[in-house]
Amino acid sequence: MKFLSAMLISVLSLWFAESAVAQSWTYNNPKYRGDSLDWCLTWGTNCGKPAADTFCNRNRYSNASVFSAQVPGQLRTTRLIGTNQVCTGTFCAAFAHITCENPIPSSRIFANPVWKEFRLDVCAQWGANCGKPAADAFCRSKGYSDSLHAQADAQPGYASTRVIGTDQICNGSFCTGFQQIICQ
Repeated sequence: MKFLSAMLISVLSLWFAESAVAQSWTYNNPKYRGDSLDWCLTWGTNCGKPAADTFCNRNRYSNASVFSAQVPGQLRTTRLIGTNQVCTGTFCAAFAHITCENPIPSSRIFANPVWKEFRLDVCAQWGANCGKPAADAFCRSKGYSDSLHAQADAQPGYASTRVIGTDQICNGSFCTGFQQIICQ
């Protein structure tokens, strides 16, 4: 009987250990749109944790638990995840690694979100209140309080979009939709 109890405890311990591992993921030398991920979310501000958390949100995790920067002083090109700006020079800092934890449930993730049969436009009103205000309105329409993360298309003109606040349809080459919205 002791043998069976010990074996059951061992099996359960391995199962729980595997479950814990699945709750986090480490990205070594993380990239954003093909470049090394810059240490800052926006140019010279919101550095470290804000940029790491945004990277984790983009990869469908709630937050960053551990992260570090590469050794400064080397010539490198980095990309800021908050503004999509590129930094080139010896002063550009990149992440060496980021460990993301707490996977976001798929029910809160909307890839290429649609509003009334069209891709959701990034603006809540025509050409105004773009980004988070439009994502927040979309999340509220789905029963959530607001958006945790929203990522716009890299380039405009991918498809026609609909503006959530006015129901206007955008058909131009300048129309931009969301790639992903994560609600909270």
